[in-house]
Amino acid sequence: METLILWVLVLVFGGLFAWQVAVRVRLIRRAPGQLGVADPGMAVGRLLREVVFQSKVIAERPLVGLAHALVFWGFVAFAGYTSAEFLAGLGIVDLTGTAAFCFYSLALVPFALAVLAGITALLVRRVVFRPEALGKLSGESVVIGLFIATLMVTFLLDFRLAEESVAGRVNWWVHALVILVFLVLIPGSKHFHLLLSPITIALESPVLGQVRNLDFEKEEIGYETVAHLERKAVLDAFTCVECGRCQMNCPAYRTGKALNPKKLILDNEEALLAGKLDAPLKDIYDENVLWQCTTCGACEAQCPVGIEHLPLIINARRGLVSNGEAPDALGAMYNNLERRGNIWGLSQDQRQKFVAASGLETFDASRHEYLMWLGCAGSYDADFQKSLRSLFDLLRRLKVTFGVLEKERCTGDPAKRTGNEYVYQELANANIEEFRAAGVKKILTSCPHCVKTLGPDYRLLGFEAEVVHSSVLLSRLLPDRLPASDTVVLHDPCYLARYAGHVDEPRDLLRRVGATVREPERNRRNPFCCGAGGGLLFEEREEGQRISQTRFEQLQATGAPTIVTACPFCSIMLKGAQASSNATTQVVDITSYVEGRLKGTS
Repeated sequence: METLILWVLVLVFGGLFAWQVAVRVRLIRRAPGQLGVADPGMAVGRLLREVVFQSKVIAERPLVGLAHALVFWGFVAFAGYTSAEFLAGLGIVDLTGTAAFCFYSLALVPFALAVLAGITALLVRRVVFRPEALGKLSGESVVIGLFIATLMVTFLLDFRLAEESVAGRVNWWVHALVILVFLVLIPGSKHFHLLLSPITIALESPVLGQVRNLDFEKEEIGYETVAHLERKAVLDAFTCVECGRCQMNCPAYRTGKALNPKKLILDNEEALLAGKLDAPLKDIYDENVLWQCTTCGACEAQCPVGIEHLPLIINARRGLVSNGEAPDALGAMYNNLERRGNIWGLSQDQRQKFVAASGLETFDASRHEYLMWLGCAGSYDADFQKSLRSLFDLLRRLKVTFGVLEKERCTGDPAKRTGNEYVYQELANANIEEFRAAGVKKILTSCPHCVKTLGPDYRLLGFEAEVVHSSVLLSRLLPDRLPASDTVVLHDPCYLARYAGHVDEPRDLLRRVGATVREPERNRRNPFCCGAGGGLLFEEREEGQRISQTRFEQLQATGAPTIVTACPFCSIMLKGAQASSNATTQVVDITSYVEGRLKGTS
């Protein structure tokens, strides 16, 4: 009779589980696009680090992460035990009396104790402390947490109770029923990530913020409606674990803006399951949140389950731009890029004056190792041009040969990040044509945004070159010169540190010229954005506190008299914050600082 009852329950609860999974699988399969692993070797490494060893879960919140890891490892360890118990209960095959199973059961005791400790800690955190990142208290999460604790308790009690006694059978059935109910709850809860996260992590792009190019011949325009969400975006919507790491690391959210990366993903999930496939995304999300993203990449880099927020946001922006719904400030910027080839709409004559005054040669592949890429800031921003003159002097001292193009247009980064794919591809393809004609193999630039665009982004268009940030090259070439005699704080640019992974080189360069580097809140691979990326350089009005002001205060709090930057746009934003604060803390670009230190001792 028990076997028959168990068969009925397994078929009913298993059927409910399968039906819920099937609904989600159909939504994923009907979505456009394809799922594929870009780099199998990297995917395997990521699975080992992030799934098996739970590296991302533990990294930012070690105690909470360890508690989660204990529960996960226990979940994996108990898979064989649960399977064997159900196979025996269904009368298929009974392995529970074998010596191997007895040894296996004993080996699970420390796992059970670890899971019990971990889930208790997580429940106390959720119910008692209720951190902001987790959102409102979820009754379902509490129930599932209690279920997990019950499974561990019933497993441990099994060692104390005779198998055929009434108490022993009740204990076995409680254990089995909890598993069956848990099975039904999983697809509709955040715990579905137990099944999906290895897939999303394996499918995650090896390049942070990688957004595929639109194919205009196929009339692609990005995401306008829920139905336009591609397969990876739909899969992401069902994988979110609602941990809030993306939310708490987002500079827009942390400065009082409406944008919440976690909510975007959950909004997608709600709309998909509600069948709102024809609903415009702008109506699914809170008003204007898509334009509050700085594309700093903190959300995506912090996500422990491989969710890619940046392709979602940029594709949704593309949908808005295709309908002429970009903010006015961006419309003006797009016109400048199309008419003059730079974000400020300035004449090439101004760049030529700077090139001539700096004694720059026109690039010749037979004479110059590097093409010096000035970028929009280097070509037209007088303040940043001071830093580039310092760079030119340093390179000449180090016998590095370099030249510039006769004319230079923007890489297209601002257009791409804000969703104007057409303008981006026009600029990028024209630049690539010039690079190939000139025989460019190595590009040197002081702009981290240009590093990202000329490197990984142009690679998607078929152009390969070594793209180096000036601080990285100088750290390789500049010998140790000075003993420590000054103190600075380094602001890591998002596109240099988080995107390109260069965090040691700028610090090493500063130490070589005698600087002691202090670390601010949010540094190295997880910096706090200056607020300029994603088109926000042109935003005059910010909801809440300005991101640049918050970052300036974090840097100022270190007590260092000098803030060193390594990005022209970070410099613009932080100098603006410094001026509005009337602070004595100075903001200086890294190459200007390095040359100044060397001149001061020469």
